[in-house]
Amino acid sequence: MHQPSHYDHVVLVSVDTLRSDAMSAHPKPLWPHTYRDVRPVRTTVLDELASRGAYFPNMISAAPYTAASHGAIFTGQYPLHNGLHEFYNGSLRAPSVFTYGRRDGRRTVMKVDFPIILGPELGFTRDIDTYLIESDDAFIDAVTSEDRTLALAHFGGVHLPYGFHNLTLGGAAYREKVAELEAGLPDELPFVDRLVETYRDPEDADLLVRYKRATTYLHGQGAYDRLFQLYLEGVEHFLATRLSGFLDRLTDRVAAAGKRMLLVLFADHGEEFDEQTNGHFNSMSEGVLRVPLIIVGDGVQPGTHEHRIRTVDIAPTVLDLAGISAPATGVFDGRSLASVVRGKDTLDGDAPALAESYNAELNDFIAFQERQLSGRTPGPLRHFLVGHAAYLGDRRVVRMARRYSEAFQRATPFDTVRVERFDADGVPRPAPDDDGADLLALLDDYRTALRAPQDVTVTDEMRSQLRSLGYSV
Repeated sequence: MHQPSHYDHVVLVSVDTLRSDAMSAHPKPLWPHTYRDVRPVRTTVLDELASRGAYFPNMISAAPYTAASHGAIFTGQYPLHNGLHEFYNGSLRAPSVFTYGRRDGRRTVMKVDFPIILGPELGFTRDIDTYLIESDDAFIDAVTSEDRTLALAHFGGVHLPYGFHNLTLGGAAYREKVAELEAGLPDELPFVDRLVETYRDPEDADLLVRYKRATTYLHGQGAYDRLFQLYLEGVEHFLATRLSGFLDRLTDRVAAAGKRMLLVLFADHGEEFDEQTNGHFNSMSEGVLRVPLIIVGDGVQPGTHEHRIRTVDIAPTVLDLAGISAPATGVFDGRSLASVVRGKDTLDGDAPALAESYNAELNDFIAFQERQLSGRTPGPLRHFLVGHAAYLGDRRVVRMARRYSEAFQRATPFDTVRVERFDADGVPRPAPDDDGADLLALLDDYRTALRAPQDVTVTDEMRSQLRSLGYSV
């Protein structure tokens, strides 16, 4: 008999852009306090997982964009400590769960929907034995063909274009949704960036740009409720058409092989719409930073744990539950929650947390790519701090350093600080009499770890794909 701490397969499932309260099971959703003309959607597969596992609805992401957020999740270290804190610069330099899994004799498998971001250029494939792109069934085959694995399945289907990911997966429904969004809109729509996270043929790239133009126009009109409804409907569509079937196939195949699996489902960041947020990349909104964690497996005690945890807690927790050896001290910024997951302990209050957002000017990013992809030495891509947040107890501080304008194409200095206190429903409320000195000190201490990032290299495939999008490289 296996011990409860042993699993043949440890499978991490990352649902990119899934904010915590998009799930119907969420005990205290934030979005009804912000959006009035929005209806909930069905999230049955996630709700059922939450009922069967250890469910943490109040987890704070270390960053509001894919690369830095996943780096923190995989290493258990905050971005300034693991080498990958900016939007695109840098490379992971810290050991990850895959490093430790490999040392434990497990085959490591990674399937991603965003290979330009979660790929070799930023160090994500280090210690990965099998790397797959957008192939759910190949991932299941790769896991179940091995005796023991530590694996990640990353899904981009909740990310814009909400619910569809690309033309191959979205099909006719994706084309119809783009046509529906464009109906009744002006012929001249705002300029939008052509940056992508995955490889797309010309038609697919055109659909993405058209989708972005429609949503950017709606945001400029202040149609925040409509955009949030579009996002929630995308969550529902993705869960019903892709994730539910994937989890059923994976579970059945593992069981048929007589193996045991630890399933760990999480998100990297959420989505928000207001005057200064159109999505997530530049936002310290609580709806963007608060994401879910669900852990299911033999030996896991079902229950909901509402106190705050951090995405940096995932790596030490997973390794502890899986019985995979890792250094006990000095490596992780997070802490193991294994005793809570097993039902032997409860969360002792809200954990302190940090989050930061770095970005680059859009025109700088395009010029950087043109230099890089033409074979010239691109030099560093200049990033700047957009904003950051610190959490202690029932308080948080948000300090913003930049403000976006011109349809989010340009960022200008905008130094502002706000302190908030969470009410009984978990909603952050202004605390104007609180100077947040202790919270700001946390941010200042963390930023002492800031160091220059590494340059990013590029592949011929990336160069070809960007040419197909119209770049002269």
